[in-house]
Amino acid sequence: MSIDREKQILEILLKEKESSVKQLAKILFVSEPSVRRDLQSLEKQNLIKRIHGGAVLEETALSKNKIPFLIREYEQSSAKTMIAKKAIDLICDNDIVFLDASTSCYYLIPFLASKRNLTVITNGVKALIKLAEYGINTISTGGALLNSCLALVGEEAYKTIETYNADIALFSCRGVSNDGYLTDFSLEENNARKKMIQHARKSYLLCTSEKIGKSYFHNLCHKDDITGIIHE
Repeated sequence: MSIDREKQILEILLKEKESSVKQLAKILFVSEPSVRRDLQSLEKQNLIKRIHGGAVLEETALSKNKIPFLIREYEQSSAKTMIAKKAIDLICDNDIVFLDASTSCYYLIPFLASKRNLTVITNGVKALIKLAEYGINTISTGGALLNSCLALVGEEAYKTIETYNADIALFSCRGVSNDGYLTDFSLEENNARKKMIQHARKSYLLCTSEKIGKSYFHNLCHKDDITGIIHE
């Protein structure tokens, strides 16, 4: 089993929706038995569904309340990079920055290294690791872990956020409804985002185009309640 290869398979299925074992083996330069083992592992994680001779993306994984970070990391990856390049211009040296646990914010982290003396406060577990790799001053919110989305939430996380006054909050969500509401499946993640918005001078939604016109279970806020929306 290869975690990197599993990510590659997910990326392929996100684009193609379906692929055969033979095609995957050719693309990944590995044997067909190796691909089958990877597919077995991904199916156990409820990320894909094996079919005769291949696999399809498990669409229900995208519609459950807990959306695996592994899948979200590859959704619209090029668009998220474009958004990150725009967002970095809003951040100044010496800023205190809130980042949520979204993959959109995760894509921003390499660009943060171009700024001096930042302090980043985040509830994203993968973000914490990536920020450390770039040597950026980082504060974890602490809190309870949502395993599938690798977000720290709960009263401990919210109290930590309330302790700080940030210059800017950057975050994402699953959709923006036609009437301008920022929406998501996760009440807990939205509660953390609300605290970040409340305790920052400026707040921006990082939003890929496919999220526009989408409405999900829980409202975070209205677009008029934040400073702006950054899209590709």
